[in-house]
Amino acid sequence: MIARLLLLLALLLPGPAAAQSLAGSWALQMGGATIFRFDLAHDADGHWHGTWSKPGSFASDGNHFRKLSGPVKEVRSMTAVDLPDGIELSFNDPTPGAIPDIFDFRLTDPDTVKMTYVGTGLAPYTLKRVAADAPLGPWDPVKIYGRETEAKEADKPDAEALPPADTDSFSLPAGAATGR
Repeated sequence: MIARLLLLLALLLPGPAAAQSLAGSWALQMGGATIFRFDLAHDADGHWHGTWSKPGSFASDGNHFRKLSGPVKEVRSMTAVDLPDGIELSFNDPTPGAIPDIFDFRLTDPDTVKMTYVGTGLAPYTLKRVAADAPLGPWDPVKIYGRETEAKEADKPDAEALPPADTDSFSLPAGAATGR
């Protein structure tokens, strides 16, 4: 009887099948706008791949985003690694001398993913499930979008302290670790 109960529990616990539900579209939303969308899927061989949809131009310190503008860029993942409770995808950063952007995706419930920007020391981002064709935006070119949409003006970073607007990927403070 105990053996059957343990078997039943083992079948109910999340395992590799939990990663299956990562398939779909996931959005990073801040201040009423969609900043990024990640579309995660399996290919015919069961390997993961993804597309990162992001603004054509933006400035960011990883916690705040400003000067977001289009057109939207789509970047296909270069590699994928299955993790015990999620997946890790890497995306090319075309900046000369840059290393790939690496993200870990872990399902927290059927409609929420925690995404970690590997090697940056940034807190995980919360992504929400969205439709595959969910648009990015709308973006206000003078607004600073932060993790805390209710942040007071005094708590927002000085716009001059953020990187220039022609940045097309995360710009982290000097000395911040990136990648693995």
